[in-house]
Amino acid sequence: MTDINAIPQGFKKDGKGNLVALANIKQTDLIRDEFVYKAIAQAKKMQLELAQFKENQMSEADEFIELLAQEHDVKLGGKKGNITLRSFDHKLKVTLQNQERIELGPQLIIAKQLIDECLETWTQDGNQNIQIIVNNVFNTDKEGTINPQRILSLRKYEITDNSGKWQKAMDLIAESVDVVDSCRFIRFYETDENGKEQPISLDIAKL
Repeated sequence: MTDINAIPQGFKKDGKGNLVALANIKQTDLIRDEFVYKAIAQAKKMQLELAQFKENQMSEADEFIELLAQEHDVKLGGKKGNITLRSFDHKLKVTLQNQERIELGPQLIIAKQLIDECLETWTQDGNQNIQIIVNNVFNTDKEGTINPQRILSLRKYEITDNSGKWQKAMDLIAESVDVVDSCRFIRFYETDENGKEQPISLDIAKL
C-alpha cells in the first residue's frame, strides 16, 4: 500500500508542507537539516536510556528497602519515598522522594467566603495587612489557577477566632484537597573537597 504522505525521492518538505527539490535547497540548509535530525535522534535515544537508568536505580533502591524490611520482619505496602541512602563514608547520597500533585475542590469557595467574613471583622480597626496577605494567597497565576500550596499554608497560622469561622474554613480547605497523581524522584549527590554536598545533575542544560 502506497503512503500518500511519503516524500518523493529527491525532495524535502518545507515548514509550510510544500515539496521542494533538493537541487533547489541551499547546501547549508541541507547540512543544518541533517544535523538537527541527527541530534534529535540521539537526544531521544539518550532520553530512553535515562528513563531506563532511573527505573533501574529506583528498582534497586526498592529492593534494598524491601530487604531491610524483611530483616526486621516488616511488610511494606506500596512504593516508599522520602528516603535517603548514604554510602558508608557518607560522601555519596541518593534520595528518593514522592511528590503529589493536588487540586482543591469546591469546598474552597465556601472556605474563602468564611475567611472573607473573618477579615471583614478583623479589619474594622483599619489594619489591612492580614487582608493583603490572604488576598495574595488566593491570587491566581497566568493560567487562572490558584496555587494549592499557598492555600494550604494558611492552615499553619495559629489564629484564635471566637466565631469559629476561621477554623471551619481551615477544615473545609483540608476537605477540598484531592490528590490527582504523584511523581517519584531519585536524586544523586556527592560531597566535594570543601565538604559540601553537590547534586549530580542529569539535566543536560546544567552540564
